[in-house]
Amino acid sequence: MTLPWRTILTHGPTILEAARKLYERSRKAAKAPEPTERNAGGAESLRRAVEQLQAREVQHATLVADVARQLQDMATALEVLRARLRLALVGMSVAVAVAILTAALVMWRAG
Repeated sequence: MTLPWRTILTHGPTILEAARKLYERSRKAAKAPEPTERNAGGAESLRRAVEQLQAREVQHATLVADVARQLQDMATALEVLRARLRLALVGMSVAVAVAILTAALVMWRAG
């Protein structure tokens, strides 16, 4: 299966913003107040399980935010490379045109 990198890189800023929102929501959920009533061991184990799930959610949100940031960096680097490629192509075109004109001038003077 091939990944549509062009699409991913194009939508990098959107992915980054969504990852930031997910990360912020996860952090807020992790800071939620604890319930005041606690039943027997069943409620305590359930509370611990929920805390573990919240901690994993925060870890996953952090990971998604990091991946989105890296995608944004790749998109930026890709744009820089595209600009450099255009500049190189323009430079090469000018060099070829000058070489052709020089060769034509040399042949015209020799002939």
